[in-house]
Amino acid sequence: MYKDIIYAVDDRLATITINLPKVCNALSVRAMQEMLDALNRAEDDANIGAVMITGAGVAFCAGFHLREIPLERGVQGIRDHFRIAALWWHQLMHKIVRARLPVLAAVNGVAAGGGFGLVMASDMAICADTARFVCAWHAIGIANDTATSYSLVRIVGIRRAMELMLTNRTLGAAEAAEWGIVNRVYPADRFRAAVKDIAAGLATGPTHLQVMAKSRFHQGWMQPIEECTEREIDNVLASIVDPHFLARLESFLQGDKSDRPQVAFPE
Repeated sequence: MYKDIIYAVDDRLATITINLPKVCNALSVRAMQEMLDALNRAEDDANIGAVMITGAGVAFCAGFHLREIPLERGVQGIRDHFRIAALWWHQLMHKIVRARLPVLAAVNGVAAGGGFGLVMASDMAICADTARFVCAWHAIGIANDTATSYSLVRIVGIRRAMELMLTNRTLGAAEAAEWGIVNRVYPADRFRAAVKDIAAGLATGPTHLQVMAKSRFHQGWMQPIEECTEREIDNVLASIVDPHFLARLESFLQGDKSDRPQVAFPE
């Protein structure tokens, strides 16, 4: 069905693999369209509890597919191409942030430019110790994009965001974890197994509560505390009429805490 990505479902986990290893998984317009379609498929499937995004081969995603730029069409043709490409990039970022499912970035290798933006937009990120993170936009003469003006400062703070963008500094995996760009780092030979376990744990969690938290975190930082707490009580009242709450409450009152949902991080 898809040409530039691989979409697979295992139990309650949907995995989207960018499958353009010859260009380090730089996203073609078609790949972005396919990823957006796959995210919609996952969201519409009541049997799916989480989405994982990763890359084929040694790279996660090298950002814009620069070889698609129609240089032969001159400045106007290039501008037209970037208008179309930016449209799909932005739709993809919006979908990841607004998806009614937790989205995990499994960063198997370099995440550059728009690939870095994909990591920033995801709800959680796990990387291999061989992963590298670099903004890259200024190095190729393009202004930063892929919603990094929304995500980067929120995650690392303005000083570090400026440093990453203005100096084009490359971060290794350990430093990315220290800066809060990724949640955990695993040795490359254990990465795939570890990240699958983490994603599976997300997929079996209470999706409706995960989505409430996701939505509140993205909106709450821009709202006064009074509005935040009003929206929070709306969510609380909605959650306590869900069958999940009654089952959890009964289990808790009976002293059975063994099956409390949680995501376990492999050691």
